Amino acid sequence: MRLFKFFSFIKERKELISDFEEYLILSGFGISFSEEILKVFKKKGEKGVREFLMNSMKDASKELSEDNFSVYLFSGVNGSGKTTCIAKIGNMFKRKGEKVLFISGDTFRAGATEQLTIWGERLNIDVFSGKKGADPASVVYDGIVYGRNRNFTRILVDTAGRLQNKKNLMMELGKIRRVIEKLSKVTESILVLDSTDGENLFSQVEKFKDAASVTGIVLTKIDSTIKPGAIVPIFLKFKIPILFLGT
Repeated sequence: MRLFKFFSFIKERKELISDFEEYLILSGFGISFSEEILKVFKKKGEKGVREFLMNSMKDASKELSEDNFSVYLFSGVNGSGKTTCIAKIGNMFKRKGEKVLFISGDTFRAGATEQLTIWGERLNIDVFSGKKGADPASVVYDGIVYGRNRNFTRILVDTAGRLQNKKNLMMELGKIRRVIEKLSKVTESILVLDSTDGENLFSQVEKFKDAASVTGIVLTKIDSTIKPGAIVPIFLKFKIPILFLGT
């Protein structure tokens, strides 16, 4: 991480300690955790900080769960990169020899199904969709029945982007999950986060966690954010593992 570049300078110039703390806070670690890092550095130096971060985040990542028949529910706010994320993970499964199906659960946004269909055509992956304006939960239900009857092994469900403070839309997301669980357990409920959203990420995780019972997080645009450290306090607060970091 870039924060380790500071160590060699700080060792020689103690006045840079305050700059280091400011850098940690601006990088998204949060005030309290930044103070903890600084205390460890003062006592144990660079090696101590590395060990402290590794211990704090030892359970922060995990492999994507897989069953013989796996259903993955993707959710997130508008523009988080959900559909692209689905395409990348679907392609990963396809390369492993799995029979993959995309379900377009976004029946309202203009171009949503078309966007997923384009990815399906590029990757040679089937896409199931319903009529524009149809009930998303019904479309997802029909899609899973379709996939199970045709021996698909990996089903990836796209949903409409929604702001976490829109109660009705969050209730709709919960309904989609419950409908899926009538047919199959949700192998992973994946929340896709735009890492450039800063402090708003905490509110997103809080609300989506409750609505969709999130089991894993994908952070996109990690190369564009000035606050990569936000990964740490998000995990420490919610204990939801990070599945992938994307650009």
